Amino acid sequence: MDPSCNQVMLLQLAAAQLALSLQETEKPFNDLTKLFLEIVQHHRQIDDLLQQTPAPDIQLLHELHKQTEAKVKTSVMDFQFYDRMSQRLHHILSNLQQAILVLNDNESFQDENEWEKIFNKIEESYTMQEEKELYLAIKRGEGFETAVKNLISKTQQKDAIESDIELF
Repeated sequence: MDPSCNQVMLLQLAAAQLALSLQETEKPFNDLTKLFLEIVQHHRQIDDLLQQTPAPDIQLLHELHKQTEAKVKTSVMDFQFYDRMSQRLHHILSNLQQAILVLNDNESFQDENEWEKIFNKIEESYTMQEEKELYLAIKRGEGFETAVKNLISKTQQKDAIESDIELF
């Protein structure tokens, strides 16, 4: 493969990972904002109930407690997207650093074996399935916009069936 094609592939991969990270960040952030506002509202309702005289409605307190606990658990799961984004950003940085080393060395730049080593290291470094799929799509020649769009569509279909994020 032509060295300039290798550069383009590496840049497309980085761009696709960044685009996917930004796309994945939007919904969890909005969901977290909503959940925290609901948790604050539940806290106020619990406080109001505890102030009642002669005695608070214990059944309602238990229900609010259960709802708040569920929202806290959901919030923790939503925060896990930050871990995924952090992993992806570290991979992008590592990939770009490897490319910089090759681009700064004219001999390595022209050596197809050096580029192959970089791409092998990149592929081996991925732990998340989405990253692997994105890499393979870019490697097959899909542009980053198409690769991201297809992966987002696939992820949304999978999320409709079951969540792949677990509460630890």
